[in-house]
Amino acid sequence: MKPSLWTAPDGSIMYLPYEYQNPVEKRFWDPFLMHRLFHRYWGTCFAIVGIYILTIYGLAKFMKNRQALVLKKPLIIWNSALAIFSMVATWRFAEESLYVYNKATFTEAICYSMDPRGPAAFWACLFALSKVFELFDTVFLVLRKRPLIFLHWYHHAVVLIYTWHSTTELTAAGRWFIFMNYGVHSIMYTYYALTSMGYRIPKPLAASVTILQTTQMLVGVYLSVSVALLKFNNPDQPCQQSNQNLGICFFIYATFAFLFMRFFFRTYFSKSGKEKKNE
Repeated sequence: MKPSLWTAPDGSIMYLPYEYQNPVEKRFWDPFLMHRLFHRYWGTCFAIVGIYILTIYGLAKFMKNRQALVLKKPLIIWNSALAIFSMVATWRFAEESLYVYNKATFTEAICYSMDPRGPAAFWACLFALSKVFELFDTVFLVLRKRPLIFLHWYHHAVVLIYTWHSTTELTAAGRWFIFMNYGVHSIMYTYYALTSMGYRIPKPLAASVTILQTTQMLVGVYLSVSVALLKFNNPDQPCQQSNQNLGICFFIYATFAFLFMRFFFRTYFSKSGKEKKNE
């Protein structure tokens, strides 16, 4: 596939051209505006993360001597809304991703981004923005006085920072991170919605959600290492991902893979984890 170049006042993006069969998002999508906003103001995410951490720990302290809130209906609505959003996003994003998967070489697939003017870029930006809304998962957790583990808030905070940084570049490998995450979240939030409705999910299905999340992190490590090796062995190969973003990417996915694997084994194999699951 022959890559193209899209140029904006704040930078340029190398991408693989693809025309959606029904590009309805183009009617209200302004790539120049979104590129400019993320490029100039992506650092705002650090303030958002700072407020997030202060809020959840302040709220946890506030709730310490208070009765846990049930919040059944709000939780059902919240999880159902995120599940539906993730499903629609997976469906729309899949068209471009599957085309690239079938038509492009591996190098092209990890080095050239999506068309910044197309529907895939629209859903990529919504992906970055959705990470702000997903912070409210933790608010529900704290108000219900559920355990606030490091993996939970670290995952939310770091993903927000990395996705915003990646959106400024529209990183090529980000296509696969977004596609995986939308797909996993479609299943994960559906699972959360069902449990919040009172359905008891069989343990193997519950464990499969964590397995999917862990697999996603391992694939992220594999892709980041692949891009790094490509850059090292073939420095003349243009690649739509800066070395800074690539370094952050590897660190984040490596720590996520370790933390999710540790969580999985502690939850489903250790004696204390089994006891907590049965409570």
